[in-house]
Amino acid sequence: MMAATLGHAHEFKSGDLEITHPYARPSRPGQLNGSAWFGVNNAGSTGDRIIGVQSEVAKHTEIHDMDMQGGVMRMFKVDGVDVPAGGHVKLGEGNKLHVMLLELEQPLKAGDRFPLTIQFEHAGSVPVEVWVEEPRDGAATHGHSHH
Repeated sequence: MMAATLGHAHEFKSGDLEITHPYARPSRPGQLNGSAWFGVNNAGSTGDRIIGVQSEVAKHTEIHDMDMQGGVMRMFKVDGVDVPAGGHVKLGEGNKLHVMLLELEQPLKAGDRFPLTIQFEHAGSVPVEVWVEEPRDGAATHGHSHH
């Protein structure tokens, strides 16, 4: 299993997989749960699958999706997310996939960073660092750097 390494602009690599821009939003007072998002580029010729996530900042960590049912947005746990060969998956941009951080150990504050381990079916465990960032009004998050 290869260790993940920090890239130029908040990216982490493990073999053919590159994890891009892992981030979370600050939690609000009294908020018990949080969310995190990231992208995965797969430069390989074999697909992989995200099968789990773990972080010490929450008692439970799950991958969730959302859909509309009867005019109500419903969130539900998913068992995994496919990352196609030569493809890209983004949790949180253009879809409703996200990592739920359930029962936060402490509030998430802007400027903080925390570890998150992404478990892949084939690549194994890939540790990344999640940056807690304030939302940007209408600004695209792709391609930005933390320098």
